[in-house]
Amino acid sequence: MWLELVNDGIDEKRLKKILETLSNFNTSIESVQAYLQHDLRMLSSKDSDRRAAVNHLESTIKIASAIGAQNIVAVVTYGKPTIKNPREECIKLFRHFGKLGAEFNVVISIEPLGRNRTTFLSSISEVYDLVQDVGSDHVRLMADTMHIHANEEDVAETIRKYAAEIMELQLRDTDSRPPGQGSIDFGPVLKVVREKFRGLTCLEYQPGLDSQADFARALEVTKVISAAR
Repeated sequence: MWLELVNDGIDEKRLKKILETLSNFNTSIESVQAYLQHDLRMLSSKDSDRRAAVNHLESTIKIASAIGAQNIVAVVTYGKPTIKNPREECIKLFRHFGKLGAEFNVVISIEPLGRNRTTFLSSISEVYDLVQDVGSDHVRLMADTMHIHANEEDVAETIRKYAAEIMELQLRDTDSRPPGQGSIDFGPVLKVVREKFRGLTCLEYQPGLDSQADFARALEVTKVISAAR
């Protein structure tokens, strides 16, 4: 079992505290999410917005390296890009992040957000094509079962198709519920994960009033993963 850390603006003092806490446990942090991208816009027409977003991703890469994480989770943009030629700009930006990832030995995984959260590169296939055009071993594809389902795609078959390209897979049911509490059939999904997927697999969901019960049920639904490893 491992953890994904949220970078919501971690400074040196908090990073030191995280490292001190980690030393007391056997559980590692394998991935760091560039969480402020929920609000920062890397494809904004405003220079200041773009700079803030780029600085946040660069900071997240360095934090991941400092704690020994192999991966960061990034997105292209929420909403609609306002910059001209957004795809060309994306390629340039992620080539830059790829070079930084190579320097710090961290992979930058791009998460497709689905059509309900962005109008730009919302699907696995579109982000895969972007990753191919970036052409860096340190820029990879990421997948979230909820977003795939929201795009009205077959979740299991989509993961099967891109299994070798996905660095991290987040298991999440509809409406950000724990696996098994929404509309996604996780049986076929977990079968594909067991047979085809060798990347990082994690749970990502919004806990309810009884977070321990939610976690226990999510582990029960996905226990086949641990049995297979």
